[in-house]
Amino acid sequence: MTEKTLFTKIEAVMKLTVLGSGTSHGVPVISCRCRVCKSADSRDRRLRASALLTVDDSGTGRNFLIDVGPDFREQALRVDLCSLDGVFLTHPHADHIHGIDDLRIFSRKNSCAMNSDAELAKRFPETSGKGLPVYMSSESEKLVRENFKYIFMTHEKGGGTPKLDIVCTDSYDEKNPLKISGMSVVPVPLVHGCMNTTGWIFIEEKNEEKHCIVYLTDCNAITENSLERIRACSAGGVIDHLVIDALRLRPHSTHNSFDQALAYADKIGAVHTWFTHLSHDYTHEEIGALLESKILEHENLRKIAAGGGSVEPAFDGLELSC
Repeated sequence: MTEKTLFTKIEAVMKLTVLGSGTSHGVPVISCRCRVCKSADSRDRRLRASALLTVDDSGTGRNFLIDVGPDFREQALRVDLCSLDGVFLTHPHADHIHGIDDLRIFSRKNSCAMNSDAELAKRFPETSGKGLPVYMSSESEKLVRENFKYIFMTHEKGGGTPKLDIVCTDSYDEKNPLKISGMSVVPVPLVHGCMNTTGWIFIEEKNEEKHCIVYLTDCNAITENSLERIRACSAGGVIDHLVIDALRLRPHSTHNSFDQALAYADKIGAVHTWFTHLSHDYTHEEIGALLESKILEHENLRKIAAGGGSVEPAFDGLELSC
């Protein structure tokens, strides 16, 4: 199978908005009085890690959420999110899924109880259908169904639960990508301590050029097979943006350190690399200065920076387009 058959030419514009760039505690951390948590710089206020991908295909913007943590309601209000077409989950840790109940506003009256009531189904036709698509691995699906059992069971009418259509992505890869809204989407297996997580590659082709956004949070190891998958997806094109887990300078058992993230970024070779899932060890400005000096230690990143690329800390509200 040739590359041209893998990725259909489309006319789409992708924009990724970083909704949250913080670690599981968020920044400021509850009860902490450190200089970062007390910082007046808005870039040092980091909600739990999440992002919003907007795809403009044929002039119609469609929105896809990456993770739905406990700050989702605040994040959605901040960006005036009025529609949602799907959700991509990286893994079922609390800071990435505990806003899942607030997805009900985007599935309207799509609860199981209302869908099974003939009269209500007639009054509210939006109760038909499978619900809001939520893409995840089978490993994540098992825990989501266990932890949020009430969502997937018939209950009293008016219970107000979201109606979710879980789509398992285990069978998708660079040779068989998901096709959604004029883009190709490929899951990337990641290692997060003793569990597996999923990164996401979003691919579009416009003007006969392939452009990619790669989102890899909550990992402390990326296998060579996963790196090869990223290379295969971007072959013949460019990775405009890489958003990658980079918790802190010190090593951690389940998250990339700054040095680990830089080493992976050097191998991936995106034009712009953005560190996310940041702790409260350093301010935004301090991380930026640190990365500026550390880029010199990595040959590929040094060349990318010389050509106009960058490696920088992400911040809430950052918009990345390609």
